[in-house]
Amino acid sequence: MPLYRRKWPCAICHKPVIWDSDKKEMSCGCKTERYTFVNLDAFEPLLKIDRPFWGDVVTLPIDSVKIVDKENKVMRISDRDSIFKGNEDPKIKVWWVKYPRKSKVQVCFAIQGRFHKEKICYNQKDPKEWENDVFIYLPREIIPKLIEVLQKDPHKIDSWM
Repeated sequence: MPLYRRKWPCAICHKPVIWDSDKKEMSCGCKTERYTFVNLDAFEPLLKIDRPFWGDVVTLPIDSVKIVDKENKVMRISDRDSIFKGNEDPKIKVWWVKYPRKSKVQVCFAIQGRFHKEKICYNQKDPKEWENDVFIYLPREIIPKLIEVLQKDPHKIDSWM
């Protein structure tokens, strides 16, 4: 879905004007309208990437993360104390992201580390019946830093100083 941002904001609400070329919709903070033709000279393409808001990306160590592949009955695991692979150094990265549509602000959690696969064979219940697909285990020592990041208001510059 190619998105474009007009080079100047809406004259009424002063929010960015976004053109969605697939839906043929132009939207800003105050309205969404359908158009059949737009002069793209007044627009610049928006890359399909997360746009970090004010502040840095915070990287924190975690104990482990497990991602379940229910179809293949396999679990991808990154564990600080793995009995198979040793320390796989799992980390969680946290940052604020500005989503271009409707100027929405989101918090993003990303997991990094080395992963290994294990067959799901020691369970009592069929993995297809499990309610959850991702498990993240956080050590209590990182909770204060995580709360500090989440309490920042991305719209206020002084909260990032």
